[in-house]
Amino acid sequence: MKLLKRRCNKYHLGFILILTIGITFLTKKSIIGQTKAQFPDISHKFQPFVQLRNTSFDYREETRKMNEAQVEMDDPRLIELIRNYWIEPPSKEPYNLKKDLEDYSAGQTPYVDSRINHKLNGFFIEAGAYDGESSSTSLFFEKYRKWNGLLVEPDPRHYFTIQSKHRKAYRINACLSTKTYPIQVTFNIGHGLREQMGRIHETKEAGEWIQKENIGFNSITVQCFPLYSLLLAMRINHVDFFTLDVEGEELHVLQTIPFDKINIGMLTVEYIHSSEEQITSFLEEKGYRKMIKMRTPGCADIIFRKNDVPFTGYE
Repeated sequence: MKLLKRRCNKYHLGFILILTIGITFLTKKSIIGQTKAQFPDISHKFQPFVQLRNTSFDYREETRKMNEAQVEMDDPRLIELIRNYWIEPPSKEPYNLKKDLEDYSAGQTPYVDSRINHKLNGFFIEAGAYDGESSSTSLFFEKYRKWNGLLVEPDPRHYFTIQSKHRKAYRINACLSTKTYPIQVTFNIGHGLREQMGRIHETKEAGEWIQKENIGFNSITVQCFPLYSLLLAMRINHVDFFTLDVEGEELHVLQTIPFDKINIGMLTVEYIHSSEEQITSFLEEKGYRKMIKMRTPGCADIIFRKNDVPFTGYE
């Protein structure tokens, strides 16, 4: 009888142990399942597009006509023109960078990276790309997270430098339009310590800003396209990270974006030359949350995250 009792106790303990392991496994699986449900795969892998160029076609003259006509930013003729003649493809040559770093930014990149769960194969837009390396918020994602993207730089001097870096991203020598149609504008270029501070010079406010910053008046003519037109040209409707640094025209550019048609996950917006309150209010109305204001040497940005963007970690 005692032997039978010991065997029963042994079987009973074994059953409890198996039941406990099973419950633990199911609980763990349930937790993992919930985590995946809360943070689903939102990968929107970029698909390269084919460019069809006719070398005898005067695309700049055609662009001028579209500027004058103030064509809609989704006009098919404009989209084809941008896709085939304005946007340049990624370089296939090895990188030609001055430094081999992980983070080239002033702190924005690691903050964003941690809040999108170190996502791979994303897509970025960097407007105000400068030389493609110094203070770049996108180079880390391109090199280490295998993202694709678009570098937007209107200053031809800096654009030439970008080309020499052999970035693995698309690029365009133009600026983002402050209107919902393409425009050609006067652009004041910076010099010396302020060579990064080029700005559209079309308003009295811009002129006063240039004088206040002691940049000097040295203007060129540049072409500008709405951001939406550039994304349509690249067949993109989802941007994981958008950097907007256009020396005071940030709010005007943001106001051209049809947020109901494209999905931008996170943004970093320079605020030092604009109205922080107006930028924040506008983006909050569009469904974004102000995450952090960063003020470090070379950085005066606010980082925003769309309310429905899943992320891990602390706010």
